[in-house]
Amino acid sequence: MVKKMMNFLVLFTAIAALGFLSNCSKDEDDPAGSKTALNSLIDESQELHDGAVEGTSVGFYEVGSKATFQTAIDAAQSVADTDGATQSTIDAAVANLNAAKTTFEASQIQDVSTEGLVGQWLFDGNADDYTGNGNDGTPTEGDAFFGGGTPVLTTDRFGNEDNAYFFNNGAFINVPYTLALNPASISISIWVNATEIRENNRFLGLHSWEGYKFQLQSANKSFFTAATEDGIYDKDTDPPLEISTWYHLVVTYESGSMKFYVDGELTQEYTDVTGSLVTVEDHDLAIGVGSSKYAVDDSNWETDHIIPAPWGGYFHGELDDIRLYNRALSGQEVSSIYNLEKPQ
Repeated sequence: MVKKMMNFLVLFTAIAALGFLSNCSKDEDDPAGSKTALNSLIDESQELHDGAVEGTSVGFYEVGSKATFQTAIDAAQSVADTDGATQSTIDAAVANLNAAKTTFEASQIQDVSTEGLVGQWLFDGNADDYTGNGNDGTPTEGDAFFGGGTPVLTTDRFGNEDNAYFFNNGAFINVPYTLALNPASISISIWVNATEIRENNRFLGLHSWEGYKFQLQSANKSFFTAATEDGIYDKDTDPPLEISTWYHLVVTYESGSMKFYVDGELTQEYTDVTGSLVTVEDHDLAIGVGSSKYAVDDSNWETDHIIPAPWGGYFHGELDDIRLYNRALSGQEVSSIYNLEKPQ
């Protein structure tokens, strides 16, 4: 009886050991995964890459984007060529290549929609509105408090003479008020080259903080003020900008969102902003300052709300290619504007 029990224990121990070793083998040697989806995605991506053309016109892809995409394709191909690659490794390669493909597709330059484009000032020799909406601007002498400057045509970022305006000492371009320039939601796209860092370096406004204004603040960061039915919102974004350097700046505002872009890239979004932009009265759109009119002092501020000149500010530098929309542009639209308008 004892002998039978001993034999049983030996057999049981052997079976248990075999089971343990079998489980260890399964845990340590994951089976090779299926590469069908990965190979299909590689073929699709390579075809997209090979058919794409880089350039600066609509339909082309941003210069340098193909090389970046090819690097991602090659990385995926390396996994596909690896014998015994596990399913988790293959799945990661699929996810990475899909992300790279999405990024590459977004780099294709799109035709910028004119939907909601209220005004477009190219400054190609004058301050006329290119949209045909009639929102033409007039170069105007600034307030005496600022020095009474006048806008002067200058060389643009491409080196073309008389294709941008230089502003200083309160010089501004006056665009007569229309309700179209005072939308509930807004996007402003502008090329800016500041020649000094200064407080209240304002390059566009409709009655300043009583309506809206776009500027650089004392740290030389892009800064926007929106007066809405729910309050006044002052927001800015990194990075601080270098002086004597052209930048493409965009701000978009709609109730619940204010976004900043620098050179086509989203740099900041605020969601603690609500309400439609307020309707402004008795003020024109001013390019080069924050408001089209200023008071000598603040003695009548509580009654007429005309901003006292000592509270105001003006831009010192060059401005070009301004767009104003009555809606919030998408990130892809902002990127397309930048890629269409940037120097190559």
